[in-house]
Amino acid sequence: MPHYGLLRDYRFEDEGTADDIRGAKIYGRDDEKLGKIDDVIFDHTTGNIRYVVVDTGGWLSSKKFLVPPDRIRASQKTSGRLRFPRPSSRLSAFQLTKSQT
Repeated sequence: MPHYGLLRDYRFEDEGTADDIRGAKIYGRDDEKLGKIDDVIFDHTTGNIRYVVVDTGGWLSSKKFLVPPDRIRASQKTSGRLRFPRPSSRLSAFQLTKSQT
């Protein structure tokens, strides 16, 4: 049975390492900013990323979504950007409720 964990409080030894994607911005199909990666859920046994927690909120409101990592791609147009190459309306299918966050 898999045992999942969060990177929540983990700090990489080398800050700014390419291995840490938390805080990376995610853009939609038409280059609209959807949010940023808030956390990563991974399998302790294999180390594989199972889900990416995307936060679309700002100062006053916050919505979080669990997105399978295979739905996020590196941008072909802009280096350092991640893309959710589907209409932004499709992101709502992955929304978490308040009790799940």
